[in-house]
Amino acid sequence: MSTQLASQALHYSCTLIASFYIVICFLFNRASVKKRKTRPKRRSRPRVLLTALIVFSYISQTVLKIATDDLDRSQPFLVHMTSQAVVWTALWVRQRPSKYEVAGASLVTAGFEVPLLALSLGAKRRQWVPITQITILAVRLALLVFVTTAILFETRQRKRKISEETRPFLNGNQTRYGAANGNDSDNSSVESKSESDSDTDKTKNDAAARRKRLLNEMQSLGGWWDYLKGFSEKIFLPYLVPRNNLKVQLCIAVSIFCLVCHRALNILIPQQLADVTDSIFANKAPYASLGKWALLQLISGGAGLGLIETLVKIPIRQFSYRQITNAAFNHVMNLSMDFHIENDSAEVMKSIDQGGALNNLLEVAILDIVPTVADLAIACVVFYLKFNVYASLLVVIVSIAYVAAEVLTSNWNVDARRELSQAQRTETRIMHQAVQNWQTVTYFNQFSYERSHFGEAVDLRLKASARFGQRRAIGKSLLDLLKPICFVALSSLIVHEISTGRASTGDFVFFIQYWSSLISPLAYLSAQYRWLVSDLVDAERLVFLFQSKPSVIDKEYAMPLKSGDGRVSFHHVDFAYDSRLKTLKDVDISIEPGTTVALVGMTGSGKTTILRLLLRLYDVTSGHIEIDGQDIRDITLSSLRQTIGVVPQDPVLFNASIIENLRYARPSATDEEIHEACRSAAIHEKILTFVDGYNTTVGEQGVKLSGGELQRMAIARVFLKKSPILLLDEATSAVDSNTESDIQVALDRLRAKRTTFVIAHRLSTISGADRILVVHEGEVVESGSHQELLKKEGGRYQNLWQNQFGGMNNGKPAL
Repeated sequence: MSTQLASQALHYSCTLIASFYIVICFLFNRASVKKRKTRPKRRSRPRVLLTALIVFSYISQTVLKIATDDLDRSQPFLVHMTSQAVVWTALWVRQRPSKYEVAGASLVTAGFEVPLLALSLGAKRRQWVPITQITILAVRLALLVFVTTAILFETRQRKRKISEETRPFLNGNQTRYGAANGNDSDNSSVESKSESDSDTDKTKNDAAARRKRLLNEMQSLGGWWDYLKGFSEKIFLPYLVPRNNLKVQLCIAVSIFCLVCHRALNILIPQQLADVTDSIFANKAPYASLGKWALLQLISGGAGLGLIETLVKIPIRQFSYRQITNAAFNHVMNLSMDFHIENDSAEVMKSIDQGGALNNLLEVAILDIVPTVADLAIACVVFYLKFNVYASLLVVIVSIAYVAAEVLTSNWNVDARRELSQAQRTETRIMHQAVQNWQTVTYFNQFSYERSHFGEAVDLRLKASARFGQRRAIGKSLLDLLKPICFVALSSLIVHEISTGRASTGDFVFFIQYWSSLISPLAYLSAQYRWLVSDLVDAERLVFLFQSKPSVIDKEYAMPLKSGDGRVSFHHVDFAYDSRLKTLKDVDISIEPGTTVALVGMTGSGKTTILRLLLRLYDVTSGHIEIDGQDIRDITLSSLRQTIGVVPQDPVLFNASIIENLRYARPSATDEEIHEACRSAAIHEKILTFVDGYNTTVGEQGVKLSGGELQRMAIARVFLKKSPILLLDEATSAVDSNTESDIQVALDRLRAKRTTFVIAHRLSTISGADRILVVHEGEVVESGSHQELLKKEGGRYQNLWQNQFGGMNNGKPAL
């Protein structure tokens, strides 16, 4: 008797500990993930073969026991064999199980089965069945030893190749000025397939290559725990958990209460139907049970708890949408200039849109997936109490088989989903660029090219969509194939219980009714997993956006800019967009308050870069810039940019009315202040000639206005902003001489109180500047007033002036 109890304890202990160990390994496996490269290696054939033989040994013992022994007496043995078969099958089909998973499972299994072998040998049975069982057990223990030996051999071989397999994430000798990325981990080189894809896409640039390397790093993560960790840290915890929203928290609490009620009703409703059946077979009127069943069905249906759940999920969905959309928009808008220069705006917008797939993540994770797992656990307990351990074990196997099939088919389809997501972004980008640049397409008559280009993108998307749809259909068919097989297996077991008198006919009706409550959550869980995987793939680009950090940020203790006179100083400033080539070299200038400084020089000499550094669109490489004695890196970006007014060379307006575009400079401005600013910019009278006056819509990017009108609108906005420092980058390049004269008069009125930086190629517009700086190849090579610089024989400014106004230059006509 003691031997039998010891054997039962070993059987059940091995089942529980081995299953628990594998679940923990699957969730928290990180060792293999950290060493995994972009292109996964093939699994070791000896290990695969040995694992398959171990699975076969468990199946053989199970079949032999069922065929030759009583099921009730063999319960511990069959539970042990079946559960271990499931555990080793999971290790067998897993793409890359870690050495710790396999070795740990081997040690756990051997630790319990060696005593079981000893107990079997001590029985001294002479029948062929026990001898066969003992032989299979002994062979399996030998296989476990071989598996452990193979793992040790592979570990030794892998250590020899670690140096060859480790490569840096970024090429160490190429440091570019760009948005800092939050992922600093190592990564291997881009695989050959990614390189071929880059060759076919003519619009790929360095930034896109870096993004692809980052996505390859994300894709290389094999465990969902690590894969979802990035989403949890970047999105779920900061933005989707309603910490301070009492309304959403209350809705979640009500939803959880409804879910608990549904769990109870899933058992009570089938039980009432079973009571109705038993009463009918006992020739009794089952009206009471039938009434209870109808009442419970009403409570559980769409007019009861279902209606409450639907209503409370609306605020949850809206909260998720609001949080993720606002967070993505704010994060992108706060990124630095380098990010927006290097990334296509249409692709960024599509990425934010695709990231909206996570809006229902909170609902799916808490209100759908968790209850489904609870349903399966409850079903195991119900079948164990109502029937036997075999029914409960079969529910576990059915659940594992169903979910495993969904996981395998979904993982098989991840690449197709990722390809479809990228194709959708490419199609959106091509369409956006063609529509946005319609005038350019018209000027060069490239409508046929754009049609062909967009058509190719549509074809690629349809091809990716077809591939994804076909794979999903195949996966769904596999799941549909499992349903009748699982139903027949459970039905057969329950029919057997009825035939032996341990269950009633009503219990079979209970099972049929409860089956829908069991298989529906499984089907729902698999569908939610499939769509969750798709949503996460779509949101990969959104995670990249959240991982991209601005290169220019406020310091922790940055202070607002103190009001002053507007003195600007550059102290030995160096700057480089790329560390291999300096753009500015030792710029050391000091601008007195209220003076006008002109920057002149050849195109690409660094004039615009100086203004960008003053705006802190980039940070200096060395040296520092001061405004009124304050280092601009120690003050807040908001106060700095509020102090500076900018008129760019190519102004861009919103697709709104003129007055809305003008008021954008100062939302609190009155209509009269706007009109006065337009008079100063010599645009007021022109606006009044428009049909709708100040309510005229300017079109996308201001395409309805001429170049001169756009520039005067930009100047009017700067007048309205009333900034003490002005940056004018070719502010009058697109206006005629008369209008330019009017604007210059208006600018002259401002210069007494404003420090003004002017970039101009037409030297006549800056001849009256207080100081002129000649910039050449990133250096300030000349400084002085217009008259002083003209007196410098052979000077660069004198040459520029002669080229524009000297009539002849070395015997050649002036350009």
